[in-house]
Amino acid sequence: MGESVGGYPVRALFDVKTIRTIEQQLFGIFDSFEVMAQAANALYKRIFQRWPQVQRFIVVVGGGNNGGDGLLFAGLLQEAGYSVRVLDCALKARQGDAQKAYELALSKGVVCQRFADGVVQYADNEFDNIVVVDALLGIGARLPLSEEVVKSVQWMNDAHACGAHLVAVDIATGVDSDTGYAEQNVVMADLTVSMLQLKLGNVLGKGGIASGELVLESLGSSSMLPEPTAYWLEVERLDYRSPCPRQKDSHKGMFGHVTVIGGDYGFGGAAIMASEAAAKAGAGTVGLLTRGEHLSASLSRNPNVMALASGTESCEQRLLRNHSTLVIGPGLGRASWGKALFENWLALAVTNECPVVLDADGLFWLAQTEEVVLPSGSVLTPHLGEAGRLLGCPVDDILKDPVVASLTLAKRYSCTVVLKGTTTIVSDEFGSVYVAGRPEPMLAKGGSGDVLSGMLGACLAYYSSSLTASVLAVAWHNHAAGLSARALGEHRAQPCDLLDYIDR
Repeated sequence: MGESVGGYPVRALFDVKTIRTIEQQLFGIFDSFEVMAQAANALYKRIFQRWPQVQRFIVVVGGGNNGGDGLLFAGLLQEAGYSVRVLDCALKARQGDAQKAYELALSKGVVCQRFADGVVQYADNEFDNIVVVDALLGIGARLPLSEEVVKSVQWMNDAHACGAHLVAVDIATGVDSDTGYAEQNVVMADLTVSMLQLKLGNVLGKGGIASGELVLESLGSSSMLPEPTAYWLEVERLDYRSPCPRQKDSHKGMFGHVTVIGGDYGFGGAAIMASEAAAKAGAGTVGLLTRGEHLSASLSRNPNVMALASGTESCEQRLLRNHSTLVIGPGLGRASWGKALFENWLALAVTNECPVVLDADGLFWLAQTEEVVLPSGSVLTPHLGEAGRLLGCPVDDILKDPVVASLTLAKRYSCTVVLKGTTTIVSDEFGSVYVAGRPEPMLAKGGSGDVLSGMLGACLAYYSSSLTASVLAVAWHNHAAGLSARALGEHRAQPCDLLDYIDR
């Protein structure tokens, strides 16, 4: 799919190794100090675009080239007559461009103090209309942070809490540039100016939160890009057009059939929400196989969904149709009833070559199955805990490298994997990786995954590629969740409410 997915443009993401390659190519054309100066000018431009009235600045710098960017930025401010002070956190002598930037800043009259000496001058009430710049570590950071760096991060966040605007250069200190992983201490920026190209850590995990507003300054690197590590679909791309578009001469047969399997005692709502989501996301026809006790609730809420009780005569023939997609797992439960349905309907899907979405307890039963072959085009939708069960590892291991975790699952089961998290990773067995969605607290509620599985079923019935279907379903679900949260409030809005916003 490359630079677009389903007709939506995507942005390239890179790991640190590839960023270093881009740097070396760029330095073969431009002097490296000239590129550092360009970065400082870009930072200057972006900050004043965001806060044109600001007059005072504190720049927290480390000893590397990220700190060099900050020092040259401070020099620009000094020349322009702004109040600027540098708090220096370098732990060893600077070298190369970083030392040259330090000497140039001093020559321009920039006040540079050791961090420990400088911070004592600021009281909590002195941070109104001031910008604090995090130019501490950049992509060279390694976790865990040292005690000295932790103190600097805490001070910057405290200044932010007291009213300062907080800007990160390249990536917020405390975030792993390749994974987005962060421990307790991480700079929580209002604005991140990412230099050269976007990093995985700018959008993944805690990094996607710590970045704040994320902007890119390519510094002339766009013409020399290697293959990206991943691609990012920003949900704002869906502001003007929803996935699964319909033509004026459409008929229901064009949009496939989705059957949801689940809803044991006490969990009927999960299967009902999933089937409703499939219908509202545009599936041509939708079926539901559940406990008989849940039929009346389904029919009263969604009379368009063909709801059948498990054990109904010839239910397989009635719920398996041409171009069928199965969603197995919402409310399926971990008792014998759910196990029997999982085994029976997965076997039917293989026989009939129907792609399957496995969610929730469908993933639980998958983890209990030693040898399994999924139909072509199938999708797994684990959250971090479910992924840990499938991989046999702690959740923290997955947080520390979610891309590798998603690719490992995709290759193990020869399918597409939707690894749900603060931002969601979609990967396939061929090594493609996409990031979709943004941090959306409204989705931290039971039922969000059930709604996503139904929407994914509808997208899988529409698109020929399971990767395309998965990326778009995740972005669509996230986009609608944001709209519903802004309309109803993060606390009040419920997962099923977002279905009323998927066409807005």
